[in-house]
Amino acid sequence: MLMKIFPEKWQVYAGLFRNLLKARKNLIEVWPPEFYSDEFIKIELPWGAPIFIINHPDDVRSVMVDRAAGYIKSRSNVQTLKPLLGDGLFVSEGALWRRQRKIAAPSTHGNRMAAYAQIILDEAELWEQNLLAQPVAETDLSKSLTMLTAEIISRIMFGYRLGQGNEILYRAFAEYQASHGRVHLSELLRIPDWLPRPSMWKGRRAVRRVDQVMLQILSCHKSVERASEEDNLLDMLLEYRDEEGKGMAPDLIRDEMVSIFLAGHETTALTLGWIFHLLEKHPEVESRLHEELDVVLGDRKPEFGDYPRLPYTKAVVEETLRLYPPVHVFSREAVEEDCLRGNAIPKGSFVIISSWLLHRHQKYWKNPEEFKPERFLPENVDGQLPYAYIPFGAGPRICLGKHLGLMESVLILATLARRFEFRQVEAGELKPVGRMTLRPEQNIRVRVKVRNINK
Repeated sequence: MLMKIFPEKWQVYAGLFRNLLKARKNLIEVWPPEFYSDEFIKIELPWGAPIFIINHPDDVRSVMVDRAAGYIKSRSNVQTLKPLLGDGLFVSEGALWRRQRKIAAPSTHGNRMAAYAQIILDEAELWEQNLLAQPVAETDLSKSLTMLTAEIISRIMFGYRLGQGNEILYRAFAEYQASHGRVHLSELLRIPDWLPRPSMWKGRRAVRRVDQVMLQILSCHKSVERASEEDNLLDMLLEYRDEEGKGMAPDLIRDEMVSIFLAGHETTALTLGWIFHLLEKHPEVESRLHEELDVVLGDRKPEFGDYPRLPYTKAVVEETLRLYPPVHVFSREAVEEDCLRGNAIPKGSFVIISSWLLHRHQKYWKNPEEFKPERFLPENVDGQLPYAYIPFGAGPRICLGKHLGLMESVLILATLARRFEFRQVEAGELKPVGRMTLRPEQNIRVRVKVRNINK
């Protein structure tokens, strides 16, 4: 489908440029209603190759799985992430990416999940006990959840809690997203990479703050007291040696530390924030969630072994990831010509896969705008189309922490929902903003109600 905004070509291009400017602030806001039913969208530009929005599960599989080598990370994606993440896993390509992926893969092996679960449960319980010990009239739930998941990834990555360091990182990441987490018009306008642009200088202060924390971690890593004697992710990076006996370059260690830390906490915190928002809006779902938690847990705390025994809790997480996927868009550049179900993709084309659109597509989901966790109960998932649901991506670049992130969300939700109900201070819907990640326009402030679990 060729997107037509007005009959005159100059009006078409003027409208397109206005939409691109709007997309810089909130990408999901520019998707018109027909995109939620179209399967293949072609947007002609007055310059260069067109933009393609891939909106069919078969094409998603082709681009992200079967012919992934023909589609590299787009320049827009690199321009957004590289100033912060350097050559980490989320930015690198080719041989470097394959090597780094291989190094990181053992960290998410199934035999580590029980140890990770204990860290998750310990930190969630500490969060719970602090709230019970110091009741508050209201709290910033978004920030509180982010600090919780940051301490979890700190212990998994470094073996100890960062404390004040996580407060510094929280502010730095927020500042960076405000300056860099947007669509880059430079790629769409085909502006050369070497040409200076304002975004190159924005966010540098935030990156310096991140670097200061990471350098401090590296400088005292071997001497700091650990919560556990088990290997952590930073030890794996520091002890790596290639076939020639060479270790990983210090700059690359820093890049992977920041990449894993950011991906390992922010997406989970965002998901949990959206969950508690949805539970308040859907009391019947919250009631069924409480019922499962009360039956399975009774008056005891969750344990790792409870994870498979909480199917509805997990379904709540998965349905939230459908409606509010933290990674709401994947952008690629075609490095060779291709053809997707009869549609030609010229070399150099900008290809977009929007999980926001796929997850709300009228042809792939029944009543896609409704919050229905039962879609993801074991007895109902067989009818889902593969690659119509991609909250963690797909193919070779699928999120390494997919299973860890899902388990973390379920166990934290079980811990907190068992003891608390959260009610927004300002009633109403939260406006989702799609930039580097999908987040509420404003942090979620809530009132806290303690549940009676000793009925």
